Amino acid sequence: MQRLATSLVAALMLVAGAATASAGTHNRSRHETGPGLLLTYTKWFAPGFPNMVGTVGGDIDGQFGGAVLRATPDSTGRFIRLSAIYIVVAPDPSRSFTARVDGVQDSQSGAAVLDGRVVDGYLWGAHVHAEYKVIGDCAQAPDGTCFQGTIKVQRRTG
Repeated sequence: MQRLATSLVAALMLVAGAATASAGTHNRSRHETGPGLLLTYTKWFAPGFPNMVGTVGGDIDGQFGGAVLRATPDSTGRFIRLSAIYIVVAPDPSRSFTARVDGVQDSQSGAAVLDGRVVDGYLWGAHVHAEYKVIGDCAQAPDGTCFQGTIKVQRRTG
């Protein structure tokens, strides 16, 4: 367990360090109004669970990083309650952000829905809604499994 925690911390520091070093800490004056962001993403576990890497597209073309903080199956084994950190590293450092999300993955359908907030960087405090579907035959992933979906970031309205 200690090795897993050390690996998680190292991966998060690597990805978050790049985002934080360039984007700075959250700035309450960055709450913007208007339409939110719509991102597409593909992620996979590397070097292994719980660390995630990948790419994002849409309103921001960049890199995805993160980690699963908790994955707890229900009593049937069909549903997995998840908590995760998602990190979007944008080419423009001022648009990089970190979000904390929680939700459920249906192991039978491979679909998941997660909701949370931006906890650092661009659009700090904004609501985040993420959905993904598990896909196989993914060349980027060491085990051949990727997760593809969307991330919607809703800016504050006032």
